[in-house]
Amino acid sequence: MKVEPLYAALPHVADFIEWLAGELDSRALFQHQYLDRRSGKHWQCDSLFGAYQAYAWNHPGNARLGFNPGVSAASNARALEPLRQDLLVAGGDDDRVLQAALDVMAWGGVTAGNAEWLRTHRTGLAHMIQEVREALIAGDPDAPVLRSRSLRFNSGMTKIYSLICPDFIIYDSRVAAALGMIVVRYCEAKGLEEVPEALRFPWAAAKEDERARLPKRRNPSSGTLRFKRLRSGRHHALWNLRASWVLSRVLAHPLAADSPFQALVAPEQPLRALEQALFMIGYDLGPDEALEYSPEFAAQVLAAMAGPMEETTFEEFEKELLVLKEELSREERQKP
Repeated sequence: MKVEPLYAALPHVADFIEWLAGELDSRALFQHQYLDRRSGKHWQCDSLFGAYQAYAWNHPGNARLGFNPGVSAASNARALEPLRQDLLVAGGDDDRVLQAALDVMAWGGVTAGNAEWLRTHRTGLAHMIQEVREALIAGDPDAPVLRSRSLRFNSGMTKIYSLICPDFIIYDSRVAAALGMIVVRYCEAKGLEEVPEALRFPWAAAKEDERARLPKRRNPSSGTLRFKRLRSGRHHALWNLRASWVLSRVLAHPLAADSPFQALVAPEQPLRALEQALFMIGYDLGPDEALEYSPEFAAQVLAAMAGPMEETTFEEFEKELLVLKEELSREERQKP
């Protein structure tokens, strides 16, 4: 994967790559935990590779392509390879590309909106995807197709291009959240009061009910370390390119040579595994670093979720969690 030369030379880019390569297997920097709202389970990891090992995405099976439903990283790898091959062999056939793209959307759980758009734009779809692919492989964000107002690039299309472009990650709200969190750790380690412009990977909100009582946090901003919102189209493509290049360079750095990510065997791949680690961590960045999740605390959060659904702000959510934690602490202190 290439990137525009000017970006690679910007301040802090090379330093961040070297820092993350050296900290890739840290068991202190990347400990993380949260409550999975859907399953009610307490999820945690002690490192980036640990997050990959705990990867879970409940994907459907596909009789046409011959893979079964599954959840694990290994199962998803077995699904992604035939999906990738299907996109590549479809060539310039609009109908075959449409079917292949729809199957990718089904795997990723992003058919809403995307399936209708793909069907509406069936004519010329193969050429359009191929043209975008070539621009991404060239690492040229100024290519006319990537600058076009009609470019569709979102959490659905990034999955398609991640399969047909070498070293190109899926950049969705969860991956963006975790990558931003890592940048915050870097800024804190270096004593930076602002996020360098080149590392200001944009974030996107989780798709959930606006009235969600316990909203998931995907905004990695912390104090004076602020990030911008992700916009679909050219903006998404640009930062997808940059994130892919940065993470590829991290894994290629000599300091990451002994990382367990490098020992993965096909069809599992180091870059995909690192992306999957970020995906898991980025589900919910949590309300505050000072708040510690635990099975007991998660039970109280679940109890709160069972109450009446009311619209709440993040500040109200944070205060509510603090109250719950204080109640839990009191209960612990009262135990004989």
